Amino acid sequence: MYSILIRPVTRRIKDNDKASAIAKRYFKLKGKLPLGRFLSRILHGNRPAGLEREVFGIQFYNPVGLGAGLDVNGDLYNDLNDLGFSFVEIGPFKNLAGIRKAIDKIQSDPQDDVLAACISGDYLESFCLAYDFCDFFVIDISENPDMDIFDAILDARLTYDIYKPVVVKIPEELPFEVIEEIVDYCMMNSVDGIEARSLKQINYIAEHSRRRLPIIANCHIKTPAQAEEALKAGASLLEVRMGLVREGPRLVEKILRHLSSRIK
Repeated sequence: MYSILIRPVTRRIKDNDKASAIAKRYFKLKGKLPLGRFLSRILHGNRPAGLEREVFGIQFYNPVGLGAGLDVNGDLYNDLNDLGFSFVEIGPFKNLAGIRKAIDKIQSDPQDDVLAACISGDYLESFCLAYDFCDFFVIDISENPDMDIFDAILDARLTYDIYKPVVVKIPEELPFEVIEEIVDYCMMNSVDGIEARSLKQINYIAEHSRRRLPIIANCHIKTPAQAEEALKAGASLLEVRMGLVREGPRLVEKILRHLSSRIK
């Protein structure tokens, strides 16, 4: 139905926010239909044999997740997870008001699978508020690539009984010498991974860390070939977002089928 009704529209609209809004309305409506989520799980199964992996201590059914920026308010994560993703990253949350609304939603509708929160403001307070409700955290420093904010976050994590991974999300345009400093900080201070925005970044991080630091590829993946390329470059996990909006849920299925065929 998405391919027939929604994809022709989202492909024509150049504005990403407007296209995303149309896609979100579709997914929200679909989730409210009787047995809507159940049927989505049947149609878009996310457990192909051979694609399972453990990354920073979490088991993922496959390497493909939904990147932040679509479920900005954290109210569609279960509907989106049922499209075949092994994890959903909600946000980015710029303030405490946004994270509080998301927590209220999670309490009333607990996540079906792995849920990550992307935090881009009020870092420490948002991290502490959401700690008990998400599986891992992506700290977005795109607007201010300064690792100093991690000192307080990592200290706060020590006060919790359950260890949850923390990942740093870096901007797309960043000098390699700065990336090198970030990688060194991560490896010396138990930051669990980096969310990279380009293949060049993925290659550089993988090489500099000798593939000891997990990488999430957030690099505009829109085809199965691009997904495979990111994994070969050194990524442990992949994220799609606008690819889902423009192409629909079949994109996830195509990526998983392509990756499975490469394994075989």
